[in-house]
Amino acid sequence: MKTLHSPTPPSPALPTQPAAPLHLQWKRQPLPPLQAVQVLDFRAGEIALLEVEQGRVWVTCDGLLEDYFLEAGQRLSFAGPVRLRVSAEGHRPARLSWAQHRAVEGAAYPPAPSITASAPAATPQPRTTAPTQGTLPRGAISAA
Repeated sequence: MKTLHSPTPPSPALPTQPAAPLHLQWKRQPLPPLQAVQVLDFRAGEIALLEVEQGRVWVTCDGLLEDYFLEAGQRLSFAGPVRLRVSAEGHRPARLSWAQHRAVEGAAYPPAPSITASAPAATPQPRTTAPTQGTLPRGAISAA
């Protein structure tokens, strides 16, 4: 008995779009030491991108237990709606770059422009009042 074997035609390829880098407008936020906390508000559907350019910055998000202490070169992102509170940590000035944009699936997030040599990114050190299970808090989408 002879069987006919006909090759299966290839499936049509779906067009793949490489992740396009976002062109963001970064804002610089100077944070003098011992000054009032600055508030950054982001709406639903927005992504908040933070990167420390200089010094050490304290970041907290209303409704979350975690506080973050970021060093120069460290980044943190949050999905809105969020209200972030930021300030210089300690007695030295700090500078924060931040950008906001509408959430875009598959987008590549570029680093903030920096006027200083880029320090290697490290993991932000959250200080919590309750133990965490190793997952990012509600609202936080990445830390690098």
